[in-house]
Amino acid sequence: MRFLNPIFGLLPILILSLGCNAVEELSAQTGTVETLPLDRFDEYPAGKLPPHPWQMVGDLVEGVSLELSSGDESPFVKNEATGKGLVLKDESATGGSGLGIRHDFLAPPEGELYLGFDFRLDEGSEPGGVEFAGKLLSAEGTGIGLHLGRNGSLSVEDSAGQVTEICALETGRWYHLSVLLPEIGDATISLRDATKSTWQRSGPQVRKSVPVSNPATPFTRLIFSSEGPDAAVGGWALDNVCMAGQVDAVRRSLLPFDQLPLAELHQSPRKVFAYYFIYGSGVDQYDPGLSWYTRTVLNPSANQKKDRADAGTELLYRPLPRPPLPSNLSQDELMLMARTEEVRLARRMGIDGFLADFWSDPHPTNGQSYFQKNSFALLDAARDVDPEFKILPAVYSGGKSGIRGEGDQDADPIEYANSPTIQRILQHPATLRLEDGRVVLSMWLTERHSPGWWKRVIAELERQGHPIALVCQFNSYNTLQDFSPIAYGMAHWGPREPRPFDWTAKVRDLTTKVVYPICAQDVRTRGCALWEAGGSQTLTGLWHEAIETGADWTFLISWSDYSEQAMQPSSCLGFAPHDLNTYYTQWFKTGEQPPIVRDVLYYFYRKNHTEVDPGKGKTWSFRGSTKPRNEIELLAFLAKPGTLRIQVGDRLYEQEAPQGITRFTVPLPKGETFTPEFSLLRDGKAEATRKGHFTILDQVEYPHMLYSSGVITR
Repeated sequence: MRFLNPIFGLLPILILSLGCNAVEELSAQTGTVETLPLDRFDEYPAGKLPPHPWQMVGDLVEGVSLELSSGDESPFVKNEATGKGLVLKDESATGGSGLGIRHDFLAPPEGELYLGFDFRLDEGSEPGGVEFAGKLLSAEGTGIGLHLGRNGSLSVEDSAGQVTEICALETGRWYHLSVLLPEIGDATISLRDATKSTWQRSGPQVRKSVPVSNPATPFTRLIFSSEGPDAAVGGWALDNVCMAGQVDAVRRSLLPFDQLPLAELHQSPRKVFAYYFIYGSGVDQYDPGLSWYTRTVLNPSANQKKDRADAGTELLYRPLPRPPLPSNLSQDELMLMARTEEVRLARRMGIDGFLADFWSDPHPTNGQSYFQKNSFALLDAARDVDPEFKILPAVYSGGKSGIRGEGDQDADPIEYANSPTIQRILQHPATLRLEDGRVVLSMWLTERHSPGWWKRVIAELERQGHPIALVCQFNSYNTLQDFSPIAYGMAHWGPREPRPFDWTAKVRDLTTKVVYPICAQDVRTRGCALWEAGGSQTLTGLWHEAIETGADWTFLISWSDYSEQAMQPSSCLGFAPHDLNTYYTQWFKTGEQPPIVRDVLYYFYRKNHTEVDPGKGKTWSFRGSTKPRNEIELLAFLAKPGTLRIQVGDRLYEQEAPQGITRFTVPLPKGETFTPEFSLLRDGKAEATRKGHFTILDQVEYPHMLYSSGVITR
């Protein structure tokens, strides 16, 4: 069942969430948003075309150029450090029409679809000169056309050829154009003028509803190209392309196994919680093409943090963008809707809830205040979506950090237990409770307080009639024995590299619940430091240990901490970590490996060699004991045996794979620019094949050390 159009407000969404869980599990939804265009062009070398997944359309002729230019960055983002725009210059009287670029993508899910981009028509592109066109098309070639400069104006053409004029355009001026296509009804066209405002909250200068005859088949291609007669001269610039669709669409048919009903998974005594950090999904009422992520933490010109300067941007990736919500919603309504979507998305993985941070301070400031509102919105969202989906509160005390009780002197345990935050959490129906009624309470770096301090907290809450079960989150090992008498569960922040950890052996005799850390990779722009994750090996290796050693719970670390590690559907990552966690969650909860009934390929690789020579940043340093690896990985889930193939430039690598799970790795060469291609063959024929979504570059300004990933289905 599709997510209801938010124009109808909150009530239908909450009713939908409560009443259709069984129906949505049977949905035949098959689309995905992970290959939709989301590109600033800033990572690529100037003087060239954008690499795959962009493709050139048409042929260059003498007098016509098309390339990325450092001097043509869109002012809407203002990335003066590495910003680039794609620029066409046409001085030819004999050609140039039809020249441009295209991006082919997989069909998105049903529901609203957003397209946004920045553009400029150059001097000389007067009426009768070079025009700029953007076309969103289906496989049959039907769709919507945006004509920028035809007759000096912006106009929209639908599949039936009907043209609607929107407004006049001026040459030499940057604009941001967005199109919101509902599943049913008129499209909304919005236009912002960079000379008047570059900040999305000021609202567009032009907004108009346009009737369009949407194609019966989904959009799968985006084309930007020149139009007009061959004799026309002029030029244009393009930047900051963004598409967005329904991120939380049902993915059951895209998984390699048949997922059990969620209600059945919830009945397992083994529990899985995802650690929720402050970086939310980005769902809001504003234009996603001009989002906070785009303008700030992914913009090196906006990076004011000295410990991240050598990395370029503050963050390397972000949640996948979502279509904007209606502008008439309050901030509280927006936050609740955003958290509701994330609860639905996480719930469908089969997990039991979120581990969320709160602040005991009754008057948190700045980011802490947002943190607090966000976490309480998670509680409300969990209550509304599914009574079985719970929030495990981790409440900070405000005391000093440390591993030997250093926080005791700055935080009174009685005041902590009586803080308005904890009292409010205790009353909320979505707070995690055990069958005996105890509320589960936690804190990251639990050992910042001594066991004696925690005993006073527990005693005070029990005196109030609120017995709790303390789940410790350790970042060290020295106090495990000391906490044993009061720890219902013991978790650890975990390793970040593919090596044996065996947390179960360390704490099985010390606690009731062994909580295993499940981490994917840890890449930190602060200090340009990372641990070698070995592609998917850290993630899958920890899952295997949790299953084989009989852990009771697991914590996915983390859902949304983009400053270190995040696993929700995101740029660079796609859905690979999300889907793998879905598979291993069922295995962990049932104790039986789910049979693989559909072929699915997952790939992992970095966008550059670890020894690439950076143009502006510095070479990153590796922590831990695992040496840097330069490999391209194909993790294959096969319903029956087949041949795996990875193409690296002109080199082909193959490996025979049995039914089940096979990891296939090949070298990532240094000093080459290429896009790896992955295939599954049977009887010499390709049953699934696709290039990776990211080109590996041999020339970069700032290295991108994250393992990027993607999903390939038949």
